[in-house]
Amino acid sequence: MIVLAGLSLRLLGARGDLWQDELWSISLVAPLTSIDQIFWRINHDNNHYLNSIYQYVVGPDAAPLVQRGLSITLGACTIIAAAAISRGRSAMAASVLLFAVSYPMVHYGSEARGYAGLVLFTLVAVALLERRLDKQGSYGLALAAAILLGFLWHLTMIETVVVLMAWTAWLSWQRNRSLNVVNSELVQVFLPAFLAVLPLGAAMVVGARLFSFRIGGVSSFSLENFAVGYGGMIRYLFGLPNWISDWACIAVVYALVLAYAVVSRDRRTSLYVIGIVGLPALMAVARLPSLEFPRYFIVSGALLLLWAGDVIGRGFDAGGARRICATGILLLVAGSSMASLARFYEYGRGSYSGMVDEMTKNGATTFATNVDFRTGMVVDYFAARKGRQASLITQDKICAGRADWLILEGDPQKQPERVDFDCALAYQRADDSAFWGLSGLGWTLYSRRD
Repeated sequence: MIVLAGLSLRLLGARGDLWQDELWSISLVAPLTSIDQIFWRINHDNNHYLNSIYQYVVGPDAAPLVQRGLSITLGACTIIAAAAISRGRSAMAASVLLFAVSYPMVHYGSEARGYAGLVLFTLVAVALLERRLDKQGSYGLALAAAILLGFLWHLTMIETVVVLMAWTAWLSWQRNRSLNVVNSELVQVFLPAFLAVLPLGAAMVVGARLFSFRIGGVSSFSLENFAVGYGGMIRYLFGLPNWISDWACIAVVYALVLAYAVVSRDRRTSLYVIGIVGLPALMAVARLPSLEFPRYFIVSGALLLLWAGDVIGRGFDAGGARRICATGILLLVAGSSMASLARFYEYGRGSYSGMVDEMTKNGATTFATNVDFRTGMVVDYFAARKGRQASLITQDKICAGRADWLILEGDPQKQPERVDFDCALAYQRADDSAFWGLSGLGWTLYSRRD
């Protein structure tokens, strides 16, 4: 029942217009003539391979629900994977509920990108590695396949691999206290995965040499960006209010996970410390760019939800006051998550098709914007779906081109009612669209006043 409820939440989240990054993925595959070109011809960080294959197959004219259909399916499967990886019935119930209703899981489980597959195969890889370490069977090839599939969904799977390798090394060191044994076990466990991913890496290298490798956008590292990214992911995962600062979110999670590690000595605890505390800290020490985006912490976020399910499950099993406390925490988190989802369903990832329809309903038109590439790509897509035309006039030619429409990207509440240029050109506000959450663009539409 919870899985079906989680599926329903993802179907609701898949409503509305595709947003910029989803459209970007579609535009990247549009000029291709065969599926194999996805692996060596695009060479862009917004090329999530299996999602690109799916978009290539369904085509750019498919309904948004169809274009997001594979992510919805993977998102629902992630809930099942959370159940399978949980230890004990109580932890299973808690983890399933958390993964079903947590806003980031619903968001990325209903978006036509690769994050749903990344989360799913992160959980699958954890489960298979545990069985491989327990020597319950030959799981080396299965683990290699899970890691390869994770990379094919999103290259951020490298974070999962770093966590799993560090975890394996730590467990081996605890048993043997020998670096030689640690290195030997790492090779035995991860060599099949390395060999499986090697052809993908080779295709990327060849493509990069032929066509270069492009990144959509990069911002420099700062501790503030790190706090916004990881603190934001924590806030969204549990529906925490905005008055709790980003650093406070991180500090509380670090304190709770480390405190849990002190009182709990089971094997999974070290995985949580490495993935929830160590990985983000490593990303900060490495001064990685663009860390203000919470999505780059989604691996740590998935492990954090799994940890929360384990802790709440132990509270259930303890009985008495601990059971009451665990129940209250679970209900509080579920209620806060549903409140976040309500805002997400209200605003979605933004609304663009209606504005493009308004612009083009009387025939071919022109428009200008403060963000040429992003806005131009989105307008082109929705105009083409209606068989209409809207031509972009770049920022340096606004006065000469006298565009019929002006689109300003940014918070609509901060945009003026009227925009005037020095060349006797003025625009009056006609419409606006906001978004809420992890994806979207805020648009304000202006019509020219002659």
